[in-house]
Amino acid sequence: MSKKRSDYYIQSIKRAIQILNSFTPQEKELSITELSKKLNLHKSTIHRILVTLEDESLVMKNQITQKYRLGIKLFELGHLVQEQMEIRTYALPVMRELAQKTEESIDLNIVSDRKRVSIEKIESFHDIRRIIQLGKSLPLYCGGSGKVLMAFLEDEEIEDILQKEKLISFGPNTITDPTKLKQHLKEIRENGYAISIEERGLGSVSIGAPVWDYTGKVVASLSVSGPTTRFTEEKIPALITLTKDAAKEISIMLGYKKER
Repeated sequence: MSKKRSDYYIQSIKRAIQILNSFTPQEKELSITELSKKLNLHKSTIHRILVTLEDESLVMKNQITQKYRLGIKLFELGHLVQEQMEIRTYALPVMRELAQKTEESIDLNIVSDRKRVSIEKIESFHDIRRIIQLGKSLPLYCGGSGKVLMAFLEDEEIEDILQKEKLISFGPNTITDPTKLKQHLKEIRENGYAISIEERGLGSVSIGAPVWDYTGKVVASLSVSGPTTRFTEEKIPALITLTKDAAKEISIMLGYKKER
């Protein structure tokens, strides 16, 4: 007999979410007693969960009323979701046009927890193509899209990644030497794009370009990818130009003005 989805629920997480969902525009602050009555849970249970949520900045306590309200972390997460939705909305028409021009796979990526994650994709119609998995976390240090995102991080963030993440090889050309990688990232910043030839796998190529927002920050990368058989030396320069132009078009729609 197959299990119901609810059989996989973690009770404490479920209760924490119920607490967060209890706050409304009409009830912006709630006490432990009010939450206990509202959710029919013991006060000690409510208190333990609130302490945990408070330590993670998901709720905050009003020291005068001793009541709780939603925390700043939820604002930050909500802003991140909104930003990603806006990027996808603006990027998708440009991605479709780029896919039509290149006849290759196109994806849009962001940094999440020191990894790069694809948030939108258009796959090539060719039988031999790169299969893109939305939402999957991949290393920043290899692949065109990942290297672009890493190259435009703050120097302190790059150092932190290099110290905490082991640079393992995924393909014959993966850069696993930290010194060489830092020099390569510098070249990517100067050139405004990254190219990966057999870094993430044998026979694969990707070209990535940065997407900037109105503050002048790189918020995403746009990449085109496919097999080495189609990404020939003759075609690569044109693919680089198309990718950079498309990324710039998205950046302008996000309010980016500075020429690069």
